[in-house]
Amino acid sequence: MRLAGAEGERFSDPGDLVDSRPRIAPMPVDYRFHLAVGSRFENIELVQVVLRDCLQRLGMDDDAQHWVDVAVREALANAIKHGNLQDAAKQVHVDLAVEGDDLVIRVEDEGVGFDPSQLGDPLAPENLLRPNGRGIFYMRSFMDDITYGSGPGGGTMVTLRKRFTGPKTDPGHDLTKADSGGIGRMDVNKRQVGDVTILDLKGKITIGTGDVQLRNAVQEVMSSGATKVLINMRDVSTIDSSGIGELVSAYTTATNRGAKLKLINLPAKVTDILTITQLITVFDVYDGEAAGIQSFT
Repeated sequence: MRLAGAEGERFSDPGDLVDSRPRIAPMPVDYRFHLAVGSRFENIELVQVVLRDCLQRLGMDDDAQHWVDVAVREALANAIKHGNLQDAAKQVHVDLAVEGDDLVIRVEDEGVGFDPSQLGDPLAPENLLRPNGRGIFYMRSFMDDITYGSGPGGGTMVTLRKRFTGPKTDPGHDLTKADSGGIGRMDVNKRQVGDVTILDLKGKITIGTGDVQLRNAVQEVMSSGATKVLINMRDVSTIDSSGIGELVSAYTTATNRGAKLKLINLPAKVTDILTITQLITVFDVYDGEAAGIQSFT
């Protein structure tokens, strides 16, 4: 992985998953980094590790860090999936800068571009139970401003801005030496309490990782004939629009088969995401396992 740091240094490792060749003119800022990653969903986690470390060094509070993380994750997923069509030969370029009191993140793909105005409103009744179409909505919800345009390479560039008033680190601090922890994954544990099937989720429900595991787990319990299912989300650390889409798909699959699927132990930030998309009114949600099990009687 190669990074361009605040002073223009280069760091590398044998994987060479990230290319730091400049894509845009230097920005007149105190802090910046540039990354370029291949169009693979697992590379989202590499960017998130560097981003998280940078935001911590800049002194951004934990809550703001979380929502910036979610917004950037959505931008990266869109660039990989819709912009570059998961073509491994194409890259996604990420630039971060602090410009005055704004944190500015630019994500550029190497695709043919698209018109975001053509997207439907995810809050419209006819779209509420669609498994996709929420990524840009989340970006607009969690950042102070986002704009779309053409990047220097002809692809789509999305610029995300977040007003930032927290303490900034000494410019001499190296923003590119990120903590390598936190690479995304999710574990699913299935257990039975009487005639209720419980899926305990732990980790991230995000594109290319936890979303697939959740889908497979739900398909397995549905195929086994389960009619009462609880999804326990107590230990879910992050969920993106793909994860939300899989929850919606799980709900509709269960309903279409005459089964009941309910959620328990939602972390506050998962509740926030379901609330802003009005999906909190769709799912049956309970604060604890006992209440969830009791609700089936």
